[in-house]
Amino acid sequence: MRKLFIFLLTFTYLFANEDGLKLLKDDKKEYRKLDKESILKKYDYSKNSWIGTINLDASVSTTHPFDKSKDDNYSKQASIGFTQSLFESGGIWSKIDNAKSTFDYDLLSWENENSELLLSIYSTLLEIKKLKYQQFQNRIKYENKDIELIIKKIQYEAGKSDIIELNNAVMSKNIAYRDVISVENSLKQKELELAKYTDLKYENIEILDFKPISKEDFLEKNFSLLKEDARVAILNSSYKIDRSKYLPKLTLNANARYSNTKDDFNNMLSDTRKEDSQSTASLNFSMPLFDYNMSSKLQESKIEVLKQQTYLNDLKSDMESDFEQILTKIDTYEKISKSIDDNIKLYEDLIKANRVSNQAGMIASYDLEILENSKKINEYDLLINDINILQEYSKLYFKIRG
Repeated sequence: MRKLFIFLLTFTYLFANEDGLKLLKDDKKEYRKLDKESILKKYDYSKNSWIGTINLDASVSTTHPFDKSKDDNYSKQASIGFTQSLFESGGIWSKIDNAKSTFDYDLLSWENENSELLLSIYSTLLEIKKLKYQQFQNRIKYENKDIELIIKKIQYEAGKSDIIELNNAVMSKNIAYRDVISVENSLKQKELELAKYTDLKYENIEILDFKPISKEDFLEKNFSLLKEDARVAILNSSYKIDRSKYLPKLTLNANARYSNTKDDFNNMLSDTRKEDSQSTASLNFSMPLFDYNMSSKLQESKIEVLKQQTYLNDLKSDMESDFEQILTKIDTYEKISKSIDDNIKLYEDLIKANRVSNQAGMIASYDLEILENSKKINEYDLLINDINILQEYSKLYFKIRG
């Protein structure tokens, strides 16, 4: 890819998965930032969800009996309690593992979404660059068609060509002009598409070149495979949590209580206040002895794990195939580049021969101009083909964790 580096060095802004979010519009950047913060807070909660809570209860009440021979009653109560699961036959560790696996999955999804955003920007940039080359190329093609039309007019006036050939030359020139207009419109559309993602112009965005990627690295760091592997871990820990529900469980309960009751007697000499405070602590052992649906529930959970593992293996096979297909396309484009190189050398030889052998004259001058333009067209074909190679590499690069 000898000319890729020329293209890559024309940009002036860092483009990489790690820093690529800087390219985004402010609102998109803020959304991605808040989305990650949400994932982190969710993990902070879920990894500690097994820890018990301390509860405080307090009440004040008064009783007014309808029987006037009885006095009013006032009472105050307060209690604080704590319940904590100490042992769940592996269930506690499984909950922690489940929280971690879920966090891994959510974070991978977040990174994958970022990578897809950057791929959209990158693909649009490459399309813009390709269209720029096609724009220059089509203008040269249009010049060639204009020259061909002039030649056909001269031949027609000299009786060496018929009206059909002249008409075909006119039509070819019109088609070439439409191609010029079409590419210009496509270029404007791509620039508007880029503006959806970033406020930067395409000239101000640097795209780093790709490092070679081995199949092993592609499979090991592939976002889709990493996410589905995290799903296996989530389902496996969920199965262990379900299983622990049917096994022994040990729970600690602790409680402190205070109460105050007072009867309002007419006899002021009597002290009717009653106070009571106490604390209790207990260890509770529990275990389901029979649950009709236990076997079905656990089998269902286990099957989900096996299904996900099978899906992961199948997806890995698909990713291997995708990798090979992309490498095959890259190899094809490189062969095309070699063919274009040969064409350019051929045009160089023809141009030299034309300059030496042809006598000065209008037709010879036009022939030389067509050859020179055709050489330029092939040079742009080479640049466009290099972008095709970059587009294929991007399909690998943005699918892996950097």
